[in-house]
Amino acid sequence: MIRAVRPWFPLLAGSVFYAFALVWAAGELPEDGVPLHFDPTGAPTAFGSRAWFLTLGTLFGLLVAGIGAGLYRLVATGSLARVSVPHRDYWTAPQRIGRLRRMLAEDMGRTFGATLFLLTVVPVTAVYATRTDPPRLPVGPVWVVLALLVAGIVGYCLYLARYRYRPA
Repeated sequence: MIRAVRPWFPLLAGSVFYAFALVWAAGELPEDGVPLHFDPTGAPTAFGSRAWFLTLGTLFGLLVAGIGAGLYRLVATGSLARVSVPHRDYWTAPQRIGRLRRMLAEDMGRTFGATLFLLTVVPVTAVYATRTDPPRLPVGPVWVVLALLVAGIVGYCLYLARYRYRPA
């Protein structure tokens, strides 16, 4: 029998993938000359050390994972007074509050897990940029990934607002 995926699993999986990407980058990046920022054409505008890149990457990953875990915990067990959902009166009725919490927890896990999974692109592209001379990113794939990210977020938000939280 196949058991349903726990709502927190995507968040955990995204965190693990991001951590693996940082560990991999630690072994691949040079000691100095790591691109930290790029302009829209893919040319680096700031350089730093491997240690600084990994520190920033770790802090940013912890921030995203921490916000995701905190919001997951809030919607799973905390007060829903400040949580905005379509058709609030319907979903906050006592007989539906458990289902609402499960749905919100699933959405937090998916959203932040996908965000962390997408962030694995950052260490990978930094390693790629250090292996080209002069250092730069492949502009086309980067813009395609960003466009897919924006389209995915907009599409998921529309799905949530139009279909997922409609009264049954």
